[in-house]
Amino acid sequence: MKVISVKHKTDIIKGECPFFDVVKNEVLTLLHFCNPISKDHTNVKASIHTEWYWEPNNIIFKNLQHHIMSEVEKYYKPGLCADGSRRYLEPDTFWCNVYKKGDHAISHDHRIHDFAFAYFVKSKWYSSPLIFTDSGKKIRPKEGTFVAFPGFLSHYVPKQRYDDTRITLSGNFRIKR
Repeated sequence: MKVISVKHKTDIIKGECPFFDVVKNEVLTLLHFCNPISKDHTNVKASIHTEWYWEPNNIIFKNLQHHIMSEVEKYYKPGLCADGSRRYLEPDTFWCNVYKKGDHAISHDHRIHDFAFAYFVKSKWYSSPLIFTDSGKKIRPKEGTFVAFPGFLSHYVPKQRYDDTRITLSGNFRIKR
């Protein structure tokens, strides 16, 4: 057997959240009460990484996830079956990352999930970008913007070089089985 590595050729989608200010205020308020996980248990080496299922009953976060999920379903049409039926996506994990100077995320994927996303809550134009490992494509952070992509795409965040805080919400979707 011979294994041949190839670079992925797939699309990512980028969009905006129409209720950005509400999401940002909610995140900044709730971060004070979160229960961060250890950097030893994640590829994200951020100052704060909330629990994997952060605020699961929060209606603002549910609305954000459903907004992004609907955009993913519109573009990718996942779960389309040969007989014309369709299985839809459902949200799974959802967490927040707070990057301070020197924080980063090592290259990783979300392979056990069908789709993943990152949503930029707080950032400057010069904050560390989200970089897709195989293609080198850089997504500059912009507050109120999300990036969604298939879960198999490896990505990372280089070290935050500035004193300004970079805050993201991240999550995963899976096709209902």
